Amino acid sequence: MKTAIVVQRYGVEVLGGAETLARRSAELIAPDVDLTVLTTCAFDYLTWEDHYRPGEDDVNGVRVLRFPVSAPRDAASFEKACDLAYAAPDDIRRGREWMHAQGPNAPGLLEHLRGRSAQYDAVVFVTYLYATTVDGLPLVADRSILVPTVHDEPPLRLAIFDEVFANARLCLFSTPEEQELARERFGLPDDRARVIGTGVDEYPGADAARFAAETGIDRPYALYHGRLDPSKGVPELIEHHVRYRARRPDGLDLVLVGGGDVRLPTDRGIYRLGFVSEELKHDAIAGAAVVVCPSPYESLSFSQLEAWSHGRPTLANASSPVLVGQSRRAGGGLWYSNAAEYALMLDLLTRARPVADSIGAQGRRYAQREYSWDRVREHWLAALATVASG
Repeated sequence: MKTAIVVQRYGVEVLGGAETLARRSAELIAPDVDLTVLTTCAFDYLTWEDHYRPGEDDVNGVRVLRFPVSAPRDAASFEKACDLAYAAPDDIRRGREWMHAQGPNAPGLLEHLRGRSAQYDAVVFVTYLYATTVDGLPLVADRSILVPTVHDEPPLRLAIFDEVFANARLCLFSTPEEQELARERFGLPDDRARVIGTGVDEYPGADAARFAAETGIDRPYALYHGRLDPSKGVPELIEHHVRYRARRPDGLDLVLVGGGDVRLPTDRGIYRLGFVSEELKHDAIAGAAVVVCPSPYESLSFSQLEAWSHGRPTLANASSPVLVGQSRRAGGGLWYSNAAEYALMLDLLTRARPVADSIGAQGRRYAQREYSWDRVREHWLAALATVASG
């Protein structure tokens, strides 16, 4: 099958749940289909400034076509558009103005879909949120698959997305909670929806001692890895941890791995490592007392799955139905609603280590059973065949 995956950013160094899902899925199915990834030249989702060279690229053996973004995002214009659109979510005109202000606007990508759509048997759009999907999916609706990665956030209420979900031939979800949200919001029927999940890798060579030797962090720690961004709940996590350490001076340190611009307190015991290698990231996970998942908005958490793959327990934001649902199904983690519960859960996991290890072991068994790449590949190929067959 000739297949395209459309996603707003693409690359090994591009962080983000939807982008990671797109890349890992592309690498998974590339040996079985004639695959091209259609994306922009952008690296930074806050500006959409061109970073990669336009034209054909190869990323881990996957053919990629990159198209320039017509203009970077103007932060002030986008903020104004957000205020107007969120105040009147049913106003299509304001919604379209919001989408144009958000971007990324890549005319060449849309022209490629418009002029060469017949060469693809199936076209997959990863994440509902951006212009690459809203403007691109209607051009190939009859052979489209939407991987929406939806969670409960202000843009989900905008009426401009009704058409996207109505036009998609098939929607693929990561969790039952994500499918249920789409059913409630868009009336998506079950015959156009499938939960296919994702896979998680094993890293048997991960070494906690190597992480300590390389970073000098030799006290027990809680770990967050991902974008250091307010939308991921990171500022609130830092506030919770500062309050926890004020009451528990001998408590866990907090290690933050990933890029982003958040203000850190001067308190000892909070470390920002920035971007690190995959090896060091997994060394950090293997050595963590707990992996914290503070985002209130998730359709799937790779951080959670990677923690469980190492047998580490997780501590999730209770505001996310997906994280709580996954924690319950896996038996691999706890959750918190406020600073007091955050501190209580850390105390439990650090003072009752056999309990923490048992919780992590349950998560590991769940991840191995439910998040096999072979199983995910079968789901992907079945979905593509369904759409390609007409």
